[in-house]
Amino acid sequence: MQDGEKAAKQPSATSTVASQADKTDRKDSSVLGNALRAVYQDAIGESVPDEMLDLLSKLK
Repeated sequence: MQDGEKAAKQPSATSTVASQADKTDRKDSSVLGNALRAVYQDAIGESVPDEMLDLLSKLK
């Protein structure tokens, strides 16, 4: 095999670093997404305070 063929078959260092960065970004995005879902689920599970319901009833 010639040197040119070896170079063409091996990924460049730049593409390897970019690939690793993409994997890290996806992992970070996944962690962030899971955290946001957990906070959202907690928020929708809470009841509306009586004071807020009272204020809303006065708007009618």
